Amino acid sequence: MENYSRRLPVYLLLDTSESMAGPAIEAVQQGVRTLVGELATNPLALETAYMSVITFSREAKQIIPLTELTRFQPPPLRVRPGTALGGALRLLSERLRSEVMKTTETTKGDYKPLVFLLTDGQPTDDWEQAADSIKAPGASKTANIYAIGCGPDVDSEVLYRITETVLLMPNLTPEAIRKFFVWLSASVQAVSTKIEATASAGAINLPAPPSGALEVAPRTTTAARRGNKSPRQVFLHALCSKVRKPYLMRFVRREYEERYDAVAAHKLEALEEGDTELLPPINSSLLFGCPSCPYCENPIATMCPCGALFCTPPGEPPTLVCPKCNSELVMGDGKDFDITRADG
Repeated sequence: MENYSRRLPVYLLLDTSESMAGPAIEAVQQGVRTLVGELATNPLALETAYMSVITFSREAKQIIPLTELTRFQPPPLRVRPGTALGGALRLLSERLRSEVMKTTETTKGDYKPLVFLLTDGQPTDDWEQAADSIKAPGASKTANIYAIGCGPDVDSEVLYRITETVLLMPNLTPEAIRKFFVWLSASVQAVSTKIEATASAGAINLPAPPSGALEVAPRTTTAARRGNKSPRQVFLHALCSKVRKPYLMRFVRREYEERYDAVAAHKLEALEEGDTELLPPINSSLLFGCPSCPYCENPIATMCPCGALFCTPPGEPPTLVCPKCNSELVMGDGKDFDITRADG
């Protein structure tokens, strides 16, 4: 056979939906930098590991093709609405076919790729066929796939449709994300060491997941959750009335109620036409509290007849100006109103 420097392809599939906005996406971005830095200190990983990054929100994109570690530059991660898990799986399948060298009669191909899927929500696209295809008999020979579900909204049944190795990160905190990437680094290094010792990836036994950060996912969704079809979180787009920049409001459903409490607001880079999907609106009577604007800390929000939600100062200003359409408004009468939801 011809001499070929066999690679260990590592694919990161990262959920960049708006529900990851704020500390979570910042921690993931720092985690990727930590991962690359850790691997660069290991001669075996440095020699064999090649990395790619696929992100998915409304669309799935490969923002870094399969690249050797010495040339890999951690990319900026931008949050957008939606969770196109199906698109990410289809794109992964395409890249595994086009980027991974197959073994032939004259050349030994790359080692079996490692795929780490990180997501905190539920799919918003057609994902079932892509999941079944990637888990079909024989497909498991293509890659070792590890799915990590983050936070309270993950449906483990969806992830088990993709792979038999599903872990949960119950608390989506920067520290838990940091521990995940440290574990990921140790996992890649362990596989690199095994390859060096045996010249084959063979059966993969990864290091034990970090206690308190990752745990094995249950096989089924709880009966309580299956019986309640209402979303656990509601996301709203808003604009700062002072600097006219967009932000995301997050509300969490009360247990055993159809009401939602305000929990946080996160800055967004931009909103584009079509960023709000055709989800059923939510009535303001179901929302309790209002997260302060992350730019100016205004504690109230008002909706313009044009549909824009924007922050409002306390007290009763004589007039308000909509930061989207520039209409001059007066404070309303306090009646309930419907608000367009974002995908999150």
